[in-house]
Amino acid sequence: MRLRVVSRSIMLLAVCLALAACSDPPQLPLRVGLNPWLGYDTLVLARERGLTDPAKLRVVELESSSESARQLRNGLLEAAGLTLAEAIELASSGVDVKVVAILSLSKGADAVVAQPGFANAASLKGARIGMENGALADVMLQRLLEAGALQRDALALSRLPVVEHEAALTRGRVDAVITFEPVLSPLLAAGYRVLLDSASMPGEVVDVLVVRSDALSARPAQVRALLRAFEDGRLALLAQPEAAARTLAAGTDLDTASYLHALESVRLLTLEDSAALFDTVPDARVLALGQLVSDLKASQRIMAEPDWTKLFDGRVAADVLAAEKRP
Repeated sequence: MRLRVVSRSIMLLAVCLALAACSDPPQLPLRVGLNPWLGYDTLVLARERGLTDPAKLRVVELESSSESARQLRNGLLEAAGLTLAEAIELASSGVDVKVVAILSLSKGADAVVAQPGFANAASLKGARIGMENGALADVMLQRLLEAGALQRDALALSRLPVVEHEAALTRGRVDAVITFEPVLSPLLAAGYRVLLDSASMPGEVVDVLVVRSDALSARPAQVRALLRAFEDGRLALLAQPEAAARTLAAGTDLDTASYLHALESVRLLTLEDSAALFDTVPDARVLALGQLVSDLKASQRIMAEPDWTKLFDGRVAADVLAAEKRP
């Protein structure tokens, strides 16, 4: 009798172990890479305000967008905030990624800033230019060359992460930098001169949320939570701009007022704006896709135009919006 009870217990234990082995392992947080850029700060704010679930999302702060792209390529991140130029380059190199949200448009928050002695783009002939090793930096360089009627070999290029731009310029290591907020404002306050900015490049300097296709297929709920977090952070910023700016400026060299002023040169898109744009790609008037592709080709970052229908995926944004409307 005792043997039968023991045998039954062993069988029950075996069944339990088999069921445990068949159950799905716990899902790790979705890793999203962000470099220092005001347009990504809404997600940082959402995290700081406790609007994100750390069990679902993990924000990985990196010093450059090129590092975000590298980690996304190598599977160290599932998602990243990138410029549209970088997303196009990544897709063109064979990495299977999707643009699932259009986050912001730069209206002067990206610029070529030079020492006071340089009057215009043409005057930079022979100058030393500090810039990130990224697709957008090369797009802006291409526009700078066009504006100054310069050849690429007329400039001495130094590839520097954005965190080194201010020191490189102020210490005289370079004559100009291709940079962006929040680095731009302190340089302008110090008297450095803008020779070109994104206000003259409408629709080209665009920031997007990029997700690896395998992660999107396997973890759609987490991707939806990521989009929701960006939107919740944007709404929190609008509701209490000064309080939000105090939180976000702490990670920059800007005070609260300067942060808010810098933010005026960035258009943060709503989730509805983003979803609407997906329906008009590649003919969206807000996105200068043709010009952007032309600049990327001229700078030899890509060889051909990407398949827009494969790169842009508006289904996640549509799902998030649909969920909001349900009773």
